[in-house]
Amino acid sequence: MQRNQAWTLLATILITVNCAWARSQFRILHSFRNDGKDGNGPTGSLVFDPAGNLYSTTEEGGAYGGCGTVFKMTPGANGTWTESVLHSFNQSIDGCYPGPGLTLDAHGNLYGTTSSGMGTNDGGTAFEMTPDSSSPSGWTTTVIHRFCHNFHGCKDGSDPEFSGVAIDHSGRLYGTTRRDGSTQGGVAYRLALTSEGWKETILYTFCSPDCSDGYLVAGATPILDGAGNLYGTAQEGGLSDCSLGCGLVFEVNHTSKGWEEVILYEFHGSDGETPFGGLVFDSEGNIYGTTQAGGKNGSGTVFKLTPAGDGSWKHTILYDFPQFKNGAGPVSTLTLDKAGNLYGTAAGGIGPCSGGCGVVYKLAPGSNGKWTYAVLHRFTDATNDGAEPYATPVFDKTGKHLYGTTAFGGTDNMGIVYEITP
Repeated sequence: MQRNQAWTLLATILITVNCAWARSQFRILHSFRNDGKDGNGPTGSLVFDPAGNLYSTTEEGGAYGGCGTVFKMTPGANGTWTESVLHSFNQSIDGCYPGPGLTLDAHGNLYGTTSSGMGTNDGGTAFEMTPDSSSPSGWTTTVIHRFCHNFHGCKDGSDPEFSGVAIDHSGRLYGTTRRDGSTQGGVAYRLALTSEGWKETILYTFCSPDCSDGYLVAGATPILDGAGNLYGTAQEGGLSDCSLGCGLVFEVNHTSKGWEEVILYEFHGSDGETPFGGLVFDSEGNIYGTTQAGGKNGSGTVFKLTPAGDGSWKHTILYDFPQFKNGAGPVSTLTLDKAGNLYGTAAGGIGPCSGGCGVVYKLAPGSNGKWTYAVLHRFTDATNDGAEPYATPVFDKTGKHLYGTTAFGGTDNMGIVYEITP
């Protein structure tokens, strides 16, 4: 069974600290069934449409050998929600394992990736889903790009395992892959719709000639700034403090010479290691992210990068995860609310899972520059709860309710969709 391998935590020193416990309301909106027909193992983040419906993917389950699904959550009366499957993936037709979740464009189309592809080109796919009233599910799914398997020597990238796509104002899609046929370091790519269909452009190839510029870059979906430059994280590479480098934050920007990479920050281990999650901008251009490991306790960090004005970035640790009970090893991308609070998920916590079943947490900025950490929910892997919340939590348009998924737990231990009212 394919699951997010990055969830395994490094050993850490457990110390006792005071941690706020935020009183929040938690409820399950849907538990995925053990027959797999409605999907199972939802690892991707949820996305809202303007009508308040939620969309995401399950990494497994569905009608064709467990290759995963795209599902929709529709709100009903009295706070109820109904789940429906919009598409089941088929290995021989449109790929397998759509783990990262979906991106919604201004026209209501959905885009995503699968980590396993079609036929001999088993390097994954990028797909588009368009509303179609003539289809039984109301949607038509089209493969817009087939990535080559790295064993076949292709240079267009392979295995966009945890990276979905970002979309710019022109409707072009951007993403990263974990591998490339020539360097095995991954690529940053763009897909643009032309008169001849969707065309891929490789923006940058990592590990060329070495891996000081980043390695394993498809840990999360990259983000774009207003100028169309791409930002992301590499789990390894960079400085040699760790065995394969501790990871880094990068920018791929468009210059007069073409697309070039700029390393914004390289981790050393003591300040963080393995930045598996993605990044988020605030309104002032600061970047926030997490590292799965490293920091003073070895259990991961939440960090902030501030532009210094000379092209460099100042790195600040906002929180060092100190113990498993209150969360450790954060892997999700952060969510930023209008008040400047940060929300995310981490491993650790309580329950029978190895190292704990995971938590949802909040970081609130203080007037003295210090941030306050609070646990909103600890998962327990019980039938009325979930386990292993990989996905980024997202707010509805009111900003009062937070939504996410867990890969396991629920009635049949196949994962859940949940709501938290902080």
